[in-house]
Amino acid sequence: MESNLKYTPATIALSKTVFSIPLYQRLFEWEKPQITQLLNDLYEGFNQKPNEPYYIGMLTAHNNDLVDGQQRFTVLMLMAIAFNWDQEFHNLNTTCDEKNEPRLTFFARKKDENYLMAKLNGVELPEYKNAKMEAGIECITDFIKNLDKKDEFKNYVFNQLTFFISELPSEYSSQDLNRYFEAMNATGRGLENHEILKVNLLKYVSADKQANYTRIWNVVADMDKQLIRPRYVNKIQEDKSKLGERQVSALECITNTHKLLECCNSSNSSDKISTDYKSIKEITEVSIPPKENYRSIGERAILNFPEFLLQVLRLQIGEEEQLKTPNFFNVHKLQETFECLKRDTESVELFFQNLLKYRILFDYFIIRVSNKDDNTTTYTLAFKEDENDNTNREKLIKYQSMLYVSTTSNIWLTKALSYLDEKPIEVSLESFYQKLIDFDNDYRHCKDGLSLKYGEIDRYWFWRLDYYLWKAEIEKIDENPNKVILGYTFKPNRSIEHLHPQTSTEEWKEEDLHSFGNLAMISPEFNSTQSNDDIRLKFARIETQIAEKNILESIKMLLMYNMGNGKNWTQALAQAHEIEMRKILSDSFPNEGYEKIKSELIPPNKN
Repeated sequence: MESNLKYTPATIALSKTVFSIPLYQRLFEWEKPQITQLLNDLYEGFNQKPNEPYYIGMLTAHNNDLVDGQQRFTVLMLMAIAFNWDQEFHNLNTTCDEKNEPRLTFFARKKDENYLMAKLNGVELPEYKNAKMEAGIECITDFIKNLDKKDEFKNYVFNQLTFFISELPSEYSSQDLNRYFEAMNATGRGLENHEILKVNLLKYVSADKQANYTRIWNVVADMDKQLIRPRYVNKIQEDKSKLGERQVSALECITNTHKLLECCNSSNSSDKISTDYKSIKEITEVSIPPKENYRSIGERAILNFPEFLLQVLRLQIGEEEQLKTPNFFNVHKLQETFECLKRDTESVELFFQNLLKYRILFDYFIIRVSNKDDNTTTYTLAFKEDENDNTNREKLIKYQSMLYVSTTSNIWLTKALSYLDEKPIEVSLESFYQKLIDFDNDYRHCKDGLSLKYGEIDRYWFWRLDYYLWKAEIEKIDENPNKVILGYTFKPNRSIEHLHPQTSTEEWKEEDLHSFGNLAMISPEFNSTQSNDDIRLKFARIETQIAEKNILESIKMLLMYNMGNGKNWTQALAQAHEIEMRKILSDSFPNEGYEKIKSELIPPNKN
């Protein structure tokens, strides 16, 4: 088998390629939802672009063993049954004097293999049926039953359903395969569409460098793990000073790709994935599917890998070129977007080098988010300039988390990475924090049409206000700060709530009802419980949430609660609150150069 080639059912039928499902692979597990989703996507592709390939990603093989991609390829075999494809697809030879060799075999699972071949050849085996495969065939058959253009659709799938095969080196040992398989299994994720992009880019890299750049791509792709993280020797974790030395060393050689790789865990031999298996054949097959919500719980980066690819591409080509590509940050159009990258050896190799460089900077200087089972969120930062400078570090974490939830990453993160790229070793907590503020202030000052009225307001202003209310609390010197405010966490997916309800027996003036002074931003769940309840019930829920969970939905809303003494809320209080909050927002911008936005934040004169 040739590696990294593009295949369709039609090209497979003409090839001598065969596949085997090794013992360590789990059983076929796809059920109706997964198969139906694939069929629906194929049918959409058939209707919209019938003459263009529909990609289902990358399959990985080692000496014809399918290390990754069993589920997808088995579904292809089930389609061959339901669509009645020619025997060339599922049998290697069809001549009378040669024995047919199955296209797909199952090591040590001969019952499944015999069942599948019997179905492909129209022969029943009543003594054994694979229930999941039977259900899959029925699902595919039912799907095409009512299609208007059955034959055209079958022909489209046969000729346009496309995937790539990545062949692992034949000299891989059992231990190498164990590590690869366990790493794939641990993430619970199949190889995605960006693997096609990797294959296409590697075509422009000289043969002697392909292995190295493939390794860079693979280590960077796992965004859930930092590239430079604590190492373990005999289960003993390296001390913080050693980790810090490796992190600083990486910053000092940020343009030296070879040395950067040496700093990373995944490129060091001491970081092999431990295993109790001596041989790959000792791995017991399991039928437990991977976790579907792998990324939802636990620490992760604030970008996924396709989003990070686009950030690096923008940094390399520049903003002017990026603006020429419509929907540049659409992760579903990676192939089209990357057409703007020059396809020559120098440009492509530079992209791989930048991929590693910016990932090192990203890991060290940019926050990571952790979601927990109890629905709480925390943010962490690897950057530790001074263990005693907790205040500046907290400000940097809090400001980044504010930007993360309120502002698309292409607005602030590209500028941040570009700044960090200049002289990362000289960056301090304070200087980086101030740079982020400057980037943010400049962007907001250049925007037109600032409005703080309901229906027009950008949610950003609620988050910005909460940040500066939090900042004022942490900087208190002469009095004890409010611990609930200090523990406030920025979270996405907030909805705007009227403290005085829109439907109430006590009518307010329209301008006061929808004014910034009467609005707060909270979670949709908390908002739905508020509804149009009386103000005392709303305040009581705030008390309960703080008392029982020590959670604050909105610092602004807490101030509204305090103004009304937890019992009352009037138009006069809302007006006074708006004046105070607008002043805090106005004062958050410097006096020099930001006159326009500061004047817009001053409340209108109602006299």
